[in-house]
Amino acid sequence: MFWERDLLSPQSISFSPTNANHSYNTHTGTLRGMHFQKSPHGQTKLVSCVSGKAWDVMVDLRDDSSTFGKWHATKLSAASGQAVLIPAGCGHGFVTLEPNTTIAYLIEGQYMPDQGRVLRWNDPTVAINWPVKDPVLSDKDAAAPDWDQCEF
Repeated sequence: MFWERDLLSPQSISFSPTNANHSYNTHTGTLRGMHFQKSPHGQTKLVSCVSGKAWDVMVDLRDDSSTFGKWHATKLSAASGQAVLIPAGCGHGFVTLEPNTTIAYLIEGQYMPDQGRVLRWNDPTVAINWPVKDPVLSDKDAAAPDWDQCEF
C-alpha cells in the first residue's frame, strides 16, 4: 500500500493530495534536487520509488523548526514499498542507485512555477553526505545557488 489516509490520521498528520507526478531516470547516479517552493507556498510530498532504487533526501528549510538546516535521507526501492512524507517547507532531492528508476509523488499544495526554488545539491552549509561523487545533473540543478543565496 502506497498511501492510506486512515494510517496518517492517528498520528495527527493531515495530508490531502491535490496532484501526482513521477520522475523517470534512465541512468544510475542521476541526482535531482534540492527542490522546494518559496514560503508560504510549500508543498507536502509523499514520495515513493516505483521502479529501481533511490537515496531520497529532505532538508528542513522552515526557519521556525528545531531541525532548520538539517537533512535526513532514506533509501527507497520498488521492492520495499516504503514511502517518505516530505513536509511543506522542506527541500527535496534524490539520487538514483539503479538504472531505470522511477520516483512517484503525491503532492498537497498548488504548483506555482514562479515560487519554485533550488538549493545546490552539494552546498557546504547543509553538507549532505550523498552516496555519489559525480552525479548526472540537469542544467537547473547544476546552476542552483548555495544556502547564502537561496530565497526560502
